Amino acid sequence: MTLEEQLVAIERKLWKNDAVLYEENLIDEALLVFAETGVITRDVAIDAIREENAKGRRWADVAFDDMRTLQLGADAALLTYKATARWEGETAKMVALCTSAYVLRNNAWKLALHQQTAIDAPR
Repeated sequence: MTLEEQLVAIERKLWKNDAVLYEENLIDEALLVFAETGVITRDVAIDAIREENAKGRRWADVAFDDMRTLQLGADAALLTYKATARWEGETAKMVALCTSAYVLRNNAWKLALHQQTAIDAPR
């Protein structure tokens, strides 16, 4: 499996909005950056996901486009892409440019930083 395939597989897991998958795939000191929240820690993100899930809020579907991978060294890599996603029970789609930084820990790629910039959804 190529590096890009490995990183995309992790991203797809994380878009399931499942707290357990965040616990398994993010380093303890990971940071996430969203316009709605600013910079948040892994633990804050996990707590927010649990709250969303308790309210039945999950992504219904997500598509990735324009993926690019940049290996920064033997143990660090970036993945950038455009995500188009829709929450269950909603018709409007969210479109964002995303960048995720990964580090290799114990022979497994783990998310260290994820940042999203919302862009206008296609009409």
